[in-house]
Amino acid sequence: MTLLTKSVENIRKRNQKCCLLALDIAGAFDNASHPVILKQLRKIKCPPNTYSMVKDFLCKRTAHVMVGNTVSSKRVAKGCPQGSVSGPTLWNIIIGDLITLLSNVTNVKTVVFADDIMIILQGPSLPAIIKELQNTLKEVDNWCEGNGLVIAKDKTALMPMFTRDKEEIINHPTVRERKIKIVTQMKYLGVTLDSKLDWYPHTIYLENKVLSIRNNLVRCSTANWGLTFHNLLTI
Repeated sequence: MTLLTKSVENIRKRNQKCCLLALDIAGAFDNASHPVILKQLRKIKCPPNTYSMVKDFLCKRTAHVMVGNTVSSKRVAKGCPQGSVSGPTLWNIIIGDLITLLSNVTNVKTVVFADDIMIILQGPSLPAIIKELQNTLKEVDNWCEGNGLVIAKDKTALMPMFTRDKEEIINHPTVRERKIKIVTQMKYLGVTLDSKLDWYPHTIYLENKVLSIRNNLVRCSTANWGLTFHNLLTI
């Protein structure tokens, strides 16, 4: 989060325009292809012993479903369960290739945590950013197609920073055809980011959250039972 906010602030100091693209890959962990993982390991010249271990771990995996006395089995060639020990590492092997690809796109910076992908687009004007957006989405589309993944359009959003003139972006064919949502705030890694970067929406979110906790505590404290007033104050 610090890297993201500092990057945006530095762009503003240079009097450049900036947009944040929250990119969502549909079912990222569930659709992580095992052949793609092995391909990427070969591409980065993974040590043979590590490669063989991962290959052995991924090969001949099956899923079983029992309905009554009937069992149905299917070969599984994709998926690294989110929350598993190996899941994040296997996904990082795939997403690392996209990060490398986008690092070669002009005026684009990528911040990634697991499957939360934030792309920072910058340029001297909004039309310049639209051009970078077109180039970036084209690169991502090609990468997704080659790796058996798809962009989740309903969850992907674009947030122009520090500008009131959003009509040029909202009405652009690239944005309209792809049905990209234009937002003034978005949640990233549990933090509510806003287009002014003044943290007011996040402050309101925290205020409501704390108020809810406080009200729940109050319900546990009465004159005759539950938490004492002194303990409530301490909490």
